[in-house]
Amino acid sequence: MSPEIHAGDAQTIRDATDGLIRRARTLAVVEAGGWATVAGVGSRSMVVAAAVGACLAAWRWRRNGAAAVVRTIERVDASSRNVFITAHELLAGTLTTSEPVRARVLADASAVVRRVDRAAVASSAAALRALAAAALALAIAAMPPLWRARVTELASAARARVANSAASAETLEVRALIRPPAYTGLKEVALEAPDQLQAIEGSTLVLAVESPAATVTVDHDGAAATLRKNGDRGFTYSSRLTKTGFIVVAGAEARRTIPVVVSPDALPLVTITAPARDLVYSNGDARIEFVAQAADDFGLRSLRLRYTKVSGSGETFSFEDGEIPLALTRTTSREWSGRAARTLADLHLQDGDTLVYRGVATDARDEGGTGSSDAFFIELSRLGAAAGDAFTLPEEETRYALSQQMLIVKTERLQQRRRTLATAAFNEEALNLAVEQRMIRAGFVFMLGGEVENEEVEAEQSSELQEGRLQNRGQRDLRAATIAMSQAEKQLTAANLADALAAERTAVAALQRAFARDRYILRALATRSALDLTRRLTGVTTGAAGWRRSVPDAPANRRAALLEDLLHGLSSLAGRDAREFAAAARVLAEEAIRIDPSSAALRSVATELQRAAAGADPDARTRAGAAAAKAAAEEATRAHADATWDASMPASRLAAAFAEAIARLKLPRSDRGQR
Repeated sequence: MSPEIHAGDAQTIRDATDGLIRRARTLAVVEAGGWATVAGVGSRSMVVAAAVGACLAAWRWRRNGAAAVVRTIERVDASSRNVFITAHELLAGTLTTSEPVRARVLADASAVVRRVDRAAVASSAAALRALAAAALALAIAAMPPLWRARVTELASAARARVANSAASAETLEVRALIRPPAYTGLKEVALEAPDQLQAIEGSTLVLAVESPAATVTVDHDGAAATLRKNGDRGFTYSSRLTKTGFIVVAGAEARRTIPVVVSPDALPLVTITAPARDLVYSNGDARIEFVAQAADDFGLRSLRLRYTKVSGSGETFSFEDGEIPLALTRTTSREWSGRAARTLADLHLQDGDTLVYRGVATDARDEGGTGSSDAFFIELSRLGAAAGDAFTLPEEETRYALSQQMLIVKTERLQQRRRTLATAAFNEEALNLAVEQRMIRAGFVFMLGGEVENEEVEAEQSSELQEGRLQNRGQRDLRAATIAMSQAEKQLTAANLADALAAERTAVAALQRAFARDRYILRALATRSALDLTRRLTGVTTGAAGWRRSVPDAPANRRAALLEDLLHGLSSLAGRDAREFAAAARVLAEEAIRIDPSSAALRSVATELQRAAAGADPDARTRAGAAAAKAAAEEATRAHADATWDASMPASRLAAAFAEAIARLKLPRSDRGQR
């Protein structure tokens, strides 16, 4: 059935369109008049005002025609779905269709006109802004002469402060003296107006500052110190350099930013050159030659051969630490070697014992940085096969021999070395210990053979009450050991060694109690603990519910935001006079180094900006500013870069399909079509 034709729909559409065009063009004329007023007040020229008003009015008039109004109606009323544009084309005669379709389109377009917001189609916001600007311009023009003089005075004072800041910066003189640690043998370094400071970790920095100000502030990595003038000698500041950072010296309105690069003193490099492999002997007559070598960047203090003797089995391991004296040969103060020869009898090894040894060297620094070589083991076994702890032994022979007691020893050693390790290295070693703890727990859970039942229930079911209770106590102890191992693993993962040691010792005590009760581990797979396969897939699912994984919000990239702000500041330097440029460049240099003092690119930005601030040649200033902007842009690009794609192989069942898909992507377009 054809839709009813409403004769008034076409007229309604025409009237609405004409009304919106008149409204839009009226607002355009008002806007043009407002900005013309602003231009006339600013230039004090009627010609300029007339030109601005005419150009803006013509541009706006042309942009507010019928086609533009129709498109705006469609954009404002998204539900119209292009019906108004179609109606406009039908009325203009550029589109023809059947009479029923024409009537339906005009009816729908008429409905759109009735509900559309005319203020949204022809907004008055731009005209109101122009009127507000015109009113402000007229108010300033009508301001009494006394007020205008005051405004001019304030502006002049602000410019003078900036100029004085740039001028006073030239009077802030900084000299630096770097005293390396005595053990390095390096000479003192004196620098005049340094752009950057480079020093060895532990060096002492002394700054001599000359400034006409009464006090000078020194900000070293966020720790501020206020200095007072020491007679005619100016200001003096000293500090011990321990990490890469920055120093900001400020006196009155003058500021100077100095990046500080601290090179860490590397730990000694220790290697075992003989025998440098794991050894297994069947008797104690063998004689072994040990050779260790050590090197350090500044000097060595000691070189030793340390060992740990492991005796026993199961959870009754005992550990004895000791040292084999070395005959040292000091080639230079930085390169040493040591030799020693011992028989297995000299080391008091018995059948089944294992000796784990490694070279240990300390450098000449006051706190004694310690480096260690790879560890090797020597085992005495009458069977001629290795059966000791997990020191590069075959997997099958060490499945259940990884000792909880040995883990305690390793944790204690890591805790002793905590002060000499970087945070990242310490956390990495703690995670490795957590993996070992997980392996130990997995072995014992495997030997449980299933769930350990409640002690009272198991005792009631036992025909031999006393024996059953003893066994069930063993079950309880073994369950307590596995729980303690889980707690130890969590604490090791969190790098909380104190709590991890407590949980590890609890696990050892529980295991020893379990082993003492009829060798419970050997009887862990009793018939009563067998799995009941008839219970599979019989659980209650009434409480089951669906779950949708929610993607966590990406963390805020603060570094990228700071770099964007720095780039914005660098872009604002263009067009400034010399004094304003110098003041702004020094502020941006400080901002750059505070973002990340360890970044070589940002240190380069700070250095180039200060060089630009101090330069008198405009071309040199431009080149330094461009170099700073380039380095900052490269650093910002890296900060915005996405993480690299994880290219690890998929599951084994998908590996073939994955490889085939990759091969198809690499084929030329022609070959791909043939396949």
